[in-house]
Amino acid sequence: MDIYEQIEKFSAEKHGAVVSETKKSIGDFMLNANHPVNVKSNNVDKNNYSPNMISAKRLVKWLSDPNNSLSFIFIDYKVVNGKPKILHDTGLVPVEHLTWECMSIQAQGWGVIQMSGDLKIDSTQNREVFLRGLRSAWEIFIEKERQKMSKIEEMIKNL
Repeated sequence: MDIYEQIEKFSAEKHGAVVSETKKSIGDFMLNANHPVNVKSNNVDKNNYSPNMISAKRLVKWLSDPNNSLSFIFIDYKVVNGKPKILHDTGLVPVEHLTWECMSIQAQGWGVIQMSGDLKIDSTQNREVFLRGLRSAWEIFIEKERQKMSKIEEMIKNL
């Protein structure tokens, strides 16, 4: 079992769940039928550059149902004697409490949300505010993609 799988199993058990067949693109385990949990682990001894969090399209589709929830758990760890030693565990963080100051949408498919800065949590932020931030982040992503496509068109126009 890989280190990340051990951490996911530990997190699931800690929250009374089991890592099993889930909507893997949404979460690593389910608290209930409408509440997946996505575990993001970080080996502090390695350089992790802008880790992927979730597909922007999948997130929008999932959150379009007001009955659906999504939480993240952020875990910092070290490997000691081949096993993960948990240094910090945020516990369950509802997605709407993540601020867009620490995230961005980058080019992969329809866009993937990446952690682009230090984790910032605002427990007073609601889903509406989070989704407005998502829309703004997606608009920035779309503009970058338009500029990139224009450069490609210019480059190939005389082929």
